[in-house]
Amino acid sequence: MQTIDYKGPVLTRQTFLRAGAGGLLAFMAGASLEAQAAKNIKVGFILPNFDQLRWRNADFAGFEGEAKKLGLTYFSEASQASETVQASQFENMLTRGVDVLILTPVNGASAAALVRKANKAKVPVVNYNFLALNADVDCFIGRDAVQMAESMAQDAVKAAPSGNYILVLGEESTSVAQEERKGYLNVLKPFIDSGKIKIVSEQFNKGWSTELARAQVENALTKVKNDVAAVICANDGTAYGAIQALQAQGLAGKVFVNGVDAEPHAQELIKQGFLTLSNFTDFWQSGVEAASAAAKLANGQKIETGVIVNNGLKDVPWIKIQNFNITKNNLADSAKKYPWWFAAKTAT
Repeated sequence: MQTIDYKGPVLTRQTFLRAGAGGLLAFMAGASLEAQAAKNIKVGFILPNFDQLRWRNADFAGFEGEAKKLGLTYFSEASQASETVQASQFENMLTRGVDVLILTPVNGASAAALVRKANKAKVPVVNYNFLALNADVDCFIGRDAVQMAESMAQDAVKAAPSGNYILVLGEESTSVAQEERKGYLNVLKPFIDSGKIKIVSEQFNKGWSTELARAQVENALTKVKNDVAAVICANDGTAYGAIQALQAQGLAGKVFVNGVDAEPHAQELIKQGFLTLSNFTDFWQSGVEAASAAAKLANGQKIETGVIVNNGLKDVPWIKIQNFNITKNNLADSAKKYPWWFAAKTAT
């Protein structure tokens, strides 16, 4: 009997069931079974909200484009920054019979309960952007928020190595807001300990609110009689609030202010000199990676990255997304490299 050394794709029970007869014939012919099986894959993508420009114009846009290429059937929801709404959406996705869920948790701590429901239903979960703590997820897609915050704080101390600082932090229940605070303080602590820098206001702002950020900075300016060297912000939205407060006192452009996400409005503020920098993350690529990971998981493949993040329960494969600071010096070059974002119109 002759032995045939077959080097084609490996047929698993899961991919066989997904592919059906047509997919099996394609498999036997050596075609990509993933491409065949993807046509039957249903993916749910749950985002925290569509208020921030990035979620619709970058994350979801990147995901949608890749999902269409892969032939995925997909459903999307935005949770209005509400845990209750997100829990209902999560259960509805499971009821729809999705094969994979991509979850951007509104609250990283409570998301584990949602993930357990998916685990029970044997539905893989891609944890997106905000880390779901103590949750049995299959992979995490996101930037290194600690490193990101460190890079911005380093630029802050170069611009203002001494003086009063205001820390305008984001939504306390998210991993990114917590990690940003950690990264900022990693850099600022030696300056604080030496007395060169003093934190005169530090506050988490619910829902990354522009209005709450403006009120925080207004109160801090009153407290120190406008003697502020830097305002470290959690994202562009909170930076807008900070700049509004500074403008009211004639300080805009005279105080270091950072944002995160490099939204089109933030780009204009950088050009005007009111915003010193904004950190940009390739959220389009995040969305692309989410669609790709969903297709792999639905076909029974594991996500292997060589990089992990521990979420309190387990080491999770981490698909890291690039980020870097945008300033006047690199804005034009970044616009050429990432025209899908830097050429975008400001959403209303």
